[in-house]
Amino acid sequence: MNKHAEAEPFFITEEIEDDMRAAGYVFEPPKHVSTRRLSEVLACLSGADLAVLPSGIAERERARRKGNQP
Repeated sequence: MNKHAEAEPFFITEEIEDDMRAAGYVFEPPKHVSTRRLSEVLACLSGADLAVLPSGIAERERARRKGNQP
């Protein structure tokens, strides 16, 4: 295993991305990645959607909506 490759992160610059797109590479974000905070996601949920979440998460969000938590 190449230790040098592990030591430095790999970043795709805009120039590299442009070259890759020109070569036909399609960039799609991974399905497991979120670009929003959990609090933002929960704030968008309806009461019915909130009801299907694990109880601890749902209880904290209900308390936050009532003004009991920040």
